[in-house]
Amino acid sequence: METQNIEWKTTLIKSLIYRGITLVLGTVTAYALTRSIAIATGTALLTEAVQAVNYFVYELIWSNISRRKLEKEILQKIKNREINLKIGYSSILDLAYQLSQIDTFVPKLYLSTLNIFNKMLENKELEEIQDEIEKYKDHFKKVHSKRKMFFISDKK
Repeated sequence: METQNIEWKTTLIKSLIYRGITLVLGTVTAYALTRSIAIATGTALLTEAVQAVNYFVYELIWSNISRRKLEKEILQKIKNREINLKIGYSSILDLAYQLSQIDTFVPKLYLSTLNIFNKMLENKELEEIQDEIEKYKDHFKKVHSKRKMFFISDKK
């Protein structure tokens, strides 16, 4: 929100300075054609008033389009960024232990947690610690065994 406020002020100042310069140039040009200061000044003022509003709106639209394009590019870069996450066996066992301690009545959370255990058990790289993961999964299931989540089917 603060950035938009600064953009708005900068655009207004930029527009006013530009309009001041073009007002002088418009007056000089109109005077050269009409040889009348009153007509030249009136014509230049009217023209500059219309163009000032036009330029201000145009600049705001342009800035907004540029900002959105930049935001879109940044978001795309974040989405495309690849993260190399290295997790050791101890971290996985700690995660399995923490998951085994979850005590919930929410079936979706139960299913999600059970799914994480199943995915860990399916992972060939975790064969060395599958017994411990299975132990934590069994504990998790035991905690929930008295709950009436009869609609849940367990793969393993």
